[in-house]
Amino acid sequence: MPKIVDKDKMRAQILQAAMMCFAQKGYHATKMTDVARAAGLAKGTLYLYFSSKDELILTLVQSYFDQIREEITVQPVPPSLEAYLAILHSTVGLEQREMTALVFEILGPGFTDPRAEQIIGGFFDWLAGHWGRQFEKLASTGQIRCDRDPVALARAVIAMLDGLFLHLTVFAPDEPLAVARREAALTLIASGLKG
Repeated sequence: MPKIVDKDKMRAQILQAAMMCFAQKGYHATKMTDVARAAGLAKGTLYLYFSSKDELILTLVQSYFDQIREEITVQPVPPSLEAYLAILHSTVGLEQREMTALVFEILGPGFTDPRAEQIIGGFFDWLAGHWGRQFEKLASTGQIRCDRDPVALARAVIAMLDGLFLHLTVFAPDEPLAVARREAALTLIASGLKG
């Protein structure tokens, strides 16, 4: 009787192995053979699930942004600007600097692929719309300014957060300096939203 394989579980196992290999060796030095070995598979079996290393990267990029979208979606709609800022504060946790660096190392090579640009751009379009709808509600109650397009405000916040994540990751300041930069950025975001 043939062995029944849970294909979703196998794909997840392969993706986990790929992440580990890319983290240890870097994207360019990692071979599909390395991924197959780390996943405990024959190389031919790996190719039944992923036709290339590029497909692995694209799947990792999609999975990463899908996971972030799920985490954001389950958060309650903030009833006030202070509640929204508290969400941002927890989002920009300093413990995430190591993960951000890993994301750039592992997923960075995929950023040059137009398909990855579409995945990433699609995520940020969704996030701008999601936060824009929240900003509309906050503006309707006088919590934030109403003289700007809420989606444009959301995109500005996203850009500031991206810059903050990048800066905290690339320049790796010590903890007190990192905290000071995070708090200053969140203060600027709050000021900009209040108008």
